[in-house]
Amino acid sequence: MAKDLEPWGFVVAVSAFMIQLLTFGVSLSFGLYVIELQKEFHSGLSLISAIGAINLGVQLGAGPLASFLMQKTSYRKVCLLGAVLSSIGLSALPFTPNIPYMIAFYGIITGFGYCFLYVPSHTLSGLWFPRHMGLSTGLVTSGSALGGILFPMMITVIIETYGWRGSMYILAAFNLQTIPLSALLRKAPIQRQWERNKNDLSNRKATEEKVGGKCYDEYVGDPVFTIMDSVDREKKHEKHHKVQSSFFRLSRNVCYHLYIINGTVWSAFFAAIVLILPDYFVTVGLNRSDTAWLMSLQHIFSFLGCIVSGFVSSHPKINKVALLVFSNFVSGIVTFAYTYHVLQTFSGFVALSVFGGLSSGIYLGLLVVILADVVGNELIGDGMGLMMFASGIGTVAGPPLGGNLVDETGSFESAFYYNGTAVLLAGIVLAPVTLRGLIRRGKSRKYSVSSFTKQGPSTR
Repeated sequence: MAKDLEPWGFVVAVSAFMIQLLTFGVSLSFGLYVIELQKEFHSGLSLISAIGAINLGVQLGAGPLASFLMQKTSYRKVCLLGAVLSSIGLSALPFTPNIPYMIAFYGIITGFGYCFLYVPSHTLSGLWFPRHMGLSTGLVTSGSALGGILFPMMITVIIETYGWRGSMYILAAFNLQTIPLSALLRKAPIQRQWERNKNDLSNRKATEEKVGGKCYDEYVGDPVFTIMDSVDREKKHEKHHKVQSSFFRLSRNVCYHLYIINGTVWSAFFAAIVLILPDYFVTVGLNRSDTAWLMSLQHIFSFLGCIVSGFVSSHPKINKVALLVFSNFVSGIVTFAYTYHVLQTFSGFVALSVFGGLSSGIYLGLLVVILADVVGNELIGDGMGLMMFASGIGTVAGPPLGGNLVDETGSFESAFYYNGTAVLLAGIVLAPVTLRGLIRRGKSRKYSVSSFTKQGPSTR
């Protein structure tokens, strides 16, 4: 195992861990600002929650743009761009005059910055450890949960001391640390191998074209434009092959489509719960400190869930998709449980935070490793980008819909029923993939989903 590990891979993993801690620490704590902003601007929950929803939505939905930039430049440069954008966005927030201003600087500019930080660093952390991708991405993803543990309590103290505007200066200062963290990112060995293979192929084709052109000129004497036509046809064929090997292959992948649907619905559920829960806790009588403590507790167990899923998913006989579906069902049950009056006590909320955190952590820890099983390592960048775009749509839509239900009905129960049903349906969508994995495991005694997904619907 030691021979398979590159020392700089650990530096990249720690950098990605810290980037997620800082970015998701702020995003997942925005629910505390929802309470303050409702008082400041005298607006309803649906409009204020839209600010955080747009931030999370852009953070996920700009994934294809991040993937495009990663291919055209480098993972490190995209991360550095994200660090600068997010720092500018957060630095402008203390001067907020109205909600549209906050949507522009926090929702959009900071959202793009967080996306450009998250996608390259998270993807790269997995590529440095291709044989231990489940474990590495699970540990790195736990950084987002750790940020959710530390930041709510810290932000609560900062708001009480400096006000919500003053707290933004401190968050912007923390965010500047993503610049040196991004500078530590390097290409993984597997990426360098892909580049060598690509260059070798290009050199072979160039040599064949040169030799073919010379012979044709010497012995046949036909016009050179005939040779050029042949070269042009070969280039067109190569371009067509590249398109087929990425978008076309993903478009034929049935399992990938189902996984995108699951991720979109889960993202809508998760964003709504994260942004609505703090206001709900205050409404039922908890103070700000208890609310922050419950949010941190949920992320503590989300942190543990990420680590557990990382270790468990590394076992070849574990059906990862079945584990992910199970986490969806637990999330749905926990969301419904918030509507039961017997559990609307501090001890009841503690229990719900524990199970809700574990289920979300397991889901997040499995996200990249299942995607690698579904699309393969070489398509993980494109697959991640498209999936994040779809998840971003769900994230933008989820909180405003949930907030609107609260504003219209005057009760949080309708929002909990809506989100609980949504995440249960997200788990049901992946049931065919889960059954397929169980069948293949029964035949080979080893979990596998790739043989079903990589060939598309025609595979038998």
